[in-house]
Amino acid sequence: MKNPLLKRLPRELKSDIGKYIALFLFLSLTIAFVSGFLVADNSLKKAYDDSFEKFTVEDGHFILAQLPEDDLLSDIENEFDISIYPLYFVNGETPEGHTVRFYTQRDEVDRIDVLKGEFPEKDDEIAIDRLYAENNNISVGDIYTADKKNFKVTALTAFSDYSCLYKNNADMMFDANKFTVALVTDDAFDSLSGAVQYCYAWVDHDRDMDDTAREDKSDEIMKYIAKKAVLTDFLAQQNNHAITFTGTDMGGDKVMIQWLLYIVIIVLAFAFAVTTRSTIEQEASVIGTLRASGYTRSELLWHYIALPLLTAAAAAVVGNILGYLVTPDMMASMYLHSYSLTKYTVIWNADAFVRTTLIPLAIILLVNLVIVSVSLSLSPLQFLRRDLTRKKNRRAAKLPNWRFLSRFRTRIILQNRAAYIILFIGIFFSSVLMLFGMMFSPLMDHFKEQVVSSKFSEYQYLLRMPLETDTEGAEKYCAAALLNDNDEEITIYGIDPDSDYITGLDVSGDKVYLSDGFMEKYGIESGDNVVLHEKYSGDEYTLRVTDKYDYPATLSVFMSRETFCDMFGIDSDSFSGYFSDEKITDIDEKLIAATITEHDLTIMADQLDDSMGRLFPIFGAFSTVMFVLMMYLLSKLVIEKNTSNISMIKILGYTDREASGLYSRATWIVVVLSLLISIPLSGFTIEKIYYTMMLEYNGWLSYWVAPWVYPMIFVIGVLCFAAVSLILMKKIKRIPLAQALKNME
Repeated sequence: MKNPLLKRLPRELKSDIGKYIALFLFLSLTIAFVSGFLVADNSLKKAYDDSFEKFTVEDGHFILAQLPEDDLLSDIENEFDISIYPLYFVNGETPEGHTVRFYTQRDEVDRIDVLKGEFPEKDDEIAIDRLYAENNNISVGDIYTADKKNFKVTALTAFSDYSCLYKNNADMMFDANKFTVALVTDDAFDSLSGAVQYCYAWVDHDRDMDDTAREDKSDEIMKYIAKKAVLTDFLAQQNNHAITFTGTDMGGDKVMIQWLLYIVIIVLAFAFAVTTRSTIEQEASVIGTLRASGYTRSELLWHYIALPLLTAAAAAVVGNILGYLVTPDMMASMYLHSYSLTKYTVIWNADAFVRTTLIPLAIILLVNLVIVSVSLSLSPLQFLRRDLTRKKNRRAAKLPNWRFLSRFRTRIILQNRAAYIILFIGIFFSSVLMLFGMMFSPLMDHFKEQVVSSKFSEYQYLLRMPLETDTEGAEKYCAAALLNDNDEEITIYGIDPDSDYITGLDVSGDKVYLSDGFMEKYGIESGDNVVLHEKYSGDEYTLRVTDKYDYPATLSVFMSRETFCDMFGIDSDSFSGYFSDEKITDIDEKLIAATITEHDLTIMADQLDDSMGRLFPIFGAFSTVMFVLMMYLLSKLVIEKNTSNISMIKILGYTDREASGLYSRATWIVVVLSLLISIPLSGFTIEKIYYTMMLEYNGWLSYWVAPWVYPMIFVIGVLCFAAVSLILMKKIKRIPLAQALKNME
């Protein structure tokens, strides 16, 4: 026999269609976003993982100061059961100051995926990285100038060993805007003006080693080479950010997005449950009659959670359809705007289906089962009498001797505290998302301003050997790179005590200063000892920290040149480069290892802003929709729960506007208080997340929120509720005076 209660479902849906449409749209769009993200992430991650075998990605590489002796490479191969391949490169420059790393064709290791076009065949042709080309509006067929030569772009590519465009492994951030890897013919390579870097990549014959064994073996290879040749760089695959950062980042983003989905689902599940509980309270006499007529508690339970479950199931179906057909390319574009990945295909992801469909439905079912079953656990007689309180002789909270309207609104808040608690939680999570979406762009701008204002000089030159210059104002300095216990590169500067460029530091004696970011990141205090070590030899140096120095660009240590030379055991007149406000022109460019300009110092902020810029508006829009939805659903719930009371005060002579003022203003109070509490709380939450996130990066960006961000979140929240209040005012106007008489006992 067909259950008569099923006939009520269409009527209930029609009577509350606005609420269910809002929940359906929000849920389906959320699931579409997360499902599309997980599908894109899984598809790209599979293409990335497969590229290691498909394109024979190196197990590591090393750079020698000069061509090795005839037997050195074969000796290394035999000693460690590996194959070594030359990957010589030359760094060139474009007229805009971009760095181009030229390679020739690779046939055996670190092969290149052509995404569009064909490999260069002529000496005036070039293939460049797809992401760099996208960021600089370069297309196949364009003329590209580098190393003072004009090349025709014949292909856009993805280098399998440069999925993330790190110019140097020690850089704080990759740079897909002003750095690219490129492929030219052998003859074109030989004609380049830059110094050839004698780079060699190795591939281990045992491809199934675990990470520990791989790490130990790479250490042995490094020590062996260091004894027989001059190493200028050595990098195992697992430490190569250009290869590994992409895969690490994908995994981290996946976890963050999943938790975002579950938090939203839990908040919505409680919103569903609270609204259903309100419906049960409004239909108490009907439920009592049905229970007295023989309907079981479980039948009523499934009836009242049917619409929330059906709505969630429909949203999951639609969300997954969108998540496979529409949003994957949109989500993939965010990764492809940050990373230079090989070709991928969208693949079915059973894990994404479980996480975006089955788990959310289970959460909604569980929360509603618990709350609704508790609401239906009263006896039929209690429902008939509308006696829904569990605590007998419960007294109303005694309020101070306030004005009547103030006490009335306080009673409304106390009577609807469950809905208002859910509203606060929704506002809190919305504030967290909105703060995340709004804070980063100003943070990047602030960081760049700090870096520019604290830079040492217009030009900072690092030389391959000590060379004199006649450039006016050029000042010598010493520099070296050491590693801390986390193997993060720390730059050591040896400067003149009376330096014209690094002012305000008293480096006399053995005084040592750390950059403020270094001290902040690792919790170092003045007077602490810091232990640093050499990358290759492992030699350790213990430094006693005098104080900090305001230099946000890199993690650095500052001391006098004399202390520096004593520390590293070099001649007292040695130096590594020059600080200069004028460009040095009397030193051969081939003998300049690096020229650090303003762009090099702000590269981390530039790249983060560029790669994550597309994500910020999504979080802002998502949090605003969540603001509106939570406020609408739960404010509407308060109105529905108090329909009889609103009708009664209308009978007593209150106008629609006055009645609306009583109930809407109570919700206004909760919304404003929730915003005032949740905004600083969200700041605290984001700060903790931010510091955890930044520990994964080289370098450091101090946490900072623009002064206008918090007020802006408050204003947006208030404006959202103002719009909701207009809708609720119309609902209050439609409540008839006769409503108060329907439930009279």
